Amino acid sequence: MPELDSSLYAWIRRANGRREDLGLPVGFLEDGIALVKRILGANYLERILIHDSTPVHVLDDETNPLRKWLFSALVDRHIIQVMELASYLREFQADPALPDKVYKLINDNFWPTFFELAMAARVKRSCRGTQTVRLNHEDSKSIGDFTIHAAKYKIPCECARLGRSPQITDSPALLESLTNRISDGAKKSPVPLCVKIRSTEPLVGRTYNIVLRLVRKALADVRNSRLPSEQEDGPTSVLFERLTGTSEQIPFRNVDGRLVAVRDTDWDSAQRICWVSARHRDDVTERFIRGERFHEYEAVRLFTRFGAHRIKQNDFGRLTAKLKKKLNQTKTTAEHFGKVVFVELPFDLRASDPVKLRAAIREAATQSRTTLAVILARREQNPHFRYHYSQTTAFNRTAAIIHSEPIELFARASKGELAIDPILGAPYSRSWGDAREHAAKVTGPIPE
Repeated sequence: MPELDSSLYAWIRRANGRREDLGLPVGFLEDGIALVKRILGANYLERILIHDSTPVHVLDDETNPLRKWLFSALVDRHIIQVMELASYLREFQADPALPDKVYKLINDNFWPTFFELAMAARVKRSCRGTQTVRLNHEDSKSIGDFTIHAAKYKIPCECARLGRSPQITDSPALLESLTNRISDGAKKSPVPLCVKIRSTEPLVGRTYNIVLRLVRKALADVRNSRLPSEQEDGPTSVLFERLTGTSEQIPFRNVDGRLVAVRDTDWDSAQRICWVSARHRDDVTERFIRGERFHEYEAVRLFTRFGAHRIKQNDFGRLTAKLKKKLNQTKTTAEHFGKVVFVELPFDLRASDPVKLRAAIREAATQSRTTLAVILARREQNPHFRYHYSQTTAFNRTAAIIHSEPIELFARASKGELAIDPILGAPYSRSWGDAREHAAKVTGPIPE
């Protein structure tokens, strides 16, 4: 499969340009890609990278982010997430149940399976003595997604997700998609544009769809030379104007490594979309890698402001319902010492009401005496150029008195989340403070 190998080699070559800044050892990228190819299969990778000709879009993260990650080694988060997946596959490459998980990964069940492997790997790395973790087969006889084994007990662990993929539920992903749509639509504009989007509602799926509909109407006016064009729908408005020397300026500047407002403004974000003369995107990529300096011209100046995110009351109700379902689904036997449920959340744990969160867990767990722990997690980027899971854990106090060893295991896993590199499986080489300084240096100045 020479075309596949050429594509993977090009990815490795480009990613190696970021290897040192991302803190990856020499040869690590090559080994990781070889492992992904071996375990997921060359035929599968050829299908998604060579034969599938549909455009790659930010919302591909909803079903198959691996295709998007392997199409771009110029984005740090794509490189590190490919290597994170490789690290989990490496951790369980000798596990008899891994092929079952791989089948789910490559058949549009990526994020749920990724979460299972991420949690299993973290618990396995925290095991001591006789403790170990084994994946469970995907059949009717299995109890849980993976099991903790020790000399005197077994603990089945079930994983679930509340909502869609962590990338899609984040506003930055929706804003990226919206920016791409505006950029594509502006290609048919005879003049450069100044675009202003406002809404008192947070940027979630519903708001995104409303804004996109208004943008399409405004772009139709642009093509018919009707400017300015203002479109409204309730608390949401979109304004397209001709970009001139008197248009509103970008109010943010990079000052000492921090993005600060240098003008009185209420905008959340402001950016320039600049175009260059090139035949196609690949031409731009290759010339950029060679270090060529482009003559850019500003095609769109985009300003956005959205309302603050609110954790809705029904999110806690959904969490209770999800926990009840998983706790009832995971039936323990005499050989098991309780069960554990991991739930990936789409909202920020820090912004949640701790009283309501505990109540949501308690309402579900009080009906299940065999529940050892409920662990809630949210996937987040950090200054180490990695993803980690912020967590909150609710333990069964009675079980902790009877047998403290499993509780100590989960406590180690929770502490390790901030200390252990999920890709290398070893302690971070930098403190979090040093990592922030390093990240500020290697990412360079933030574009105005």
